Amino acid sequence: MAGEIYIGSIALAPLIVALVQVAKGFGFPSEYAPWLNATLTVIAYAVMLVVQANPQLEQPVTIALNVLVTFLTAAGIYDVGKNITS
Repeated sequence: MAGEIYIGSIALAPLIVALVQVAKGFGFPSEYAPWLNATLTVIAYAVMLVVQANPQLEQPVTIALNVLVTFLTAAGIYDVGKNITS
C-alpha cells in the first residue's frame, strides 16, 4: 500500500496506535497522545531508513517487531477475556 511504513512485512501504523493505547492505559495523559504518536512515527520512519541503508539489520528488527506485535496481541486478548468473564 502506498504511503504505509513497513519493516519486513509489518505495517507500523497499527503498531504505533497500539503502543499509544498501551501508554494511555499506563497513565500517559491523553492530551499528549498525538505528540507521542508523532514521536513514535518519526522513530519508526528513522528505523525504516536505517534498515533500508543496512539490509543486514532487517531480520533482527523484524524479529523484535514480531515479538512486540505478539505481546500487544496477547495483552489485548487477555484484556478482552478478562472483560468477558467479569
